[in-house]
Amino acid sequence: TVVFSGSLSSKSKADLLELAQALDISLNGARNNPERIFLIQAQLDGRPQLKDDPKFTGRYGRLPGGQKRTHASIVDENAALGPAELLLRPVPQSVVDSITC
Repeated sequence: TVVFSGSLSSKSKADLLELAQALDISLNGARNNPERIFLIQAQLDGRPQLKDDPKFTGRYGRLPGGQKRTHASIVDENAALGPAELLLRPVPQSVVDSITC
């Protein structure tokens, strides 16, 4: 089974055609890679359920701001805390005591 991941802009024409075939879309009207990428990305954006498909999870594996996921967040995303949850966590007293103003 082929797993699709990485930036679309770094893909060759053959890679983009393979991805389009896996998505069951036609790229016949696309004249160049930027047009192919646009059509593929539109399909990916319109089909968020593909995030759960092992072939396509790598296409959705980016965090906001282009940050890469860590191994831990890939293994157990349910255990990862988001920014809001991190802000609500209590700070250990030892950390508070070590802060000097």
